[in-house]
Amino acid sequence: MSGNARWMNEAKHFGVMVHYLSHTQPRSGEHEQDFNTMIDRFDMEKFMEQFNHTGADWLIFTLGQNTGYYCSYNRYLESIAPGCCSRRDLALELAVRVKESGNKFIAYLPTEVDANVEKMREAFGWDLHPADKSEFMKMYMLFVKEYSDKFGRLADGWWFDGCYNASEKSFLRTREWDNTRFERDLWFAAVSSGNPEAAISMCPGANSLNYVFDTEDFLAGEVDLGTYPPNELPAGMQPHVLFWLDCCWGHWDAPGEIVPPKVSEDELYEYIVACKKRGAAVTINIGIYEDGSMAEKSVEMLHRVSKRLDERK
Repeated sequence: MSGNARWMNEAKHFGVMVHYLSHTQPRSGEHEQDFNTMIDRFDMEKFMEQFNHTGADWLIFTLGQNTGYYCSYNRYLESIAPGCCSRRDLALELAVRVKESGNKFIAYLPTEVDANVEKMREAFGWDLHPADKSEFMKMYMLFVKEYSDKFGRLADGWWFDGCYNASEKSFLRTREWDNTRFERDLWFAAVSSGNPEAAISMCPGANSLNYVFDTEDFLAGEVDLGTYPPNELPAGMQPHVLFWLDCCWGHWDAPGEIVPPKVSEDELYEYIVACKKRGAAVTINIGIYEDGSMAEKSVEMLHRVSKRLDERK
C-alpha cells in the first residue's frame, strides 16, 4: 500500500469524522445565525476532551461544504468571494490540537459548488463551461492549493467529496458534468503542494466503493455499516470505509438531542474487527452540536469499543 496511508492500516483503533457546518444545530435554544459568532463559540477544550476519549487515531473535519462558508481562512477565496471565511481559523486551530495529541488530521472539502449559493458559483466560474468545468477547475485548484500550503504537514490527508456523475444526483442543479472533469496532474499537484506525503482520497458517492484515480492513497469508502471494501483495489490503495453512527452525517434539521447510535456496541465492535481482518481502516461519523460538543452516547460507545480493541488478542 502507499506509504502516505500506511498509518491508517497500522492504527490501533479507528478514525472519527464530524460534519460541522454553518447550519449545525444546538442541543437547545435557537440556532446562531451569525457564522462568525457560531465559530467563536466552538468549545475547543470540550471537543478535544471528547475526541481523545473516543480513542480515535485520526479526525476528518469539514473545512466547508456547499453553504458558502468555510471555518478556515483561505486567501484566494477571500480575494474572489469576500466574507466566506470565518475570522477564527477553527480548522487550523483544531489541526494543531489534534497533532499535539499524537493523532492524525484529515481535511474535508467538496470538489464542486453545484449545490452552493450563487456567490460561490459565480466566484468560481462554475457555470462557464457546463460539461467539462475547465474554468472552474483552474480556479478551484488555486483554492485547494492555498489550503494545502497553509495546512502543510498539519494535514495528514485530504478527503474530497462530490466526485460523482451529476446525472445520477437529483439534488444538483446542472446535469452535464461528470468525473472526466478532473485533470489528475493538476489536482494532485494542488493537493500535495503543502505536504507531498498527505494521503488523498476522492469520493464518487455513497456505496459506490469506487474511486476517481487509481493512484489515490486510500479508498473513500462511504458505505452503510456491514459493507466491506472490495477485495481487489489498485496497488497501493489502502482499503477504508466511512459510515455514520447516529444522525445522518450532520445535526442539521432542528435544535435538540442527537439521536442515539443506530447499532449496538457489539455490532460496531464486530464490524471494526472484521474490517481490520481484511486490512481495512474504519472512520465513524458522529453527530456534533453547534457549540462543538459531540453526541455523548456515541462518544461513550466509541470509548468502550476502543478499550475492547486494546484487549483484543
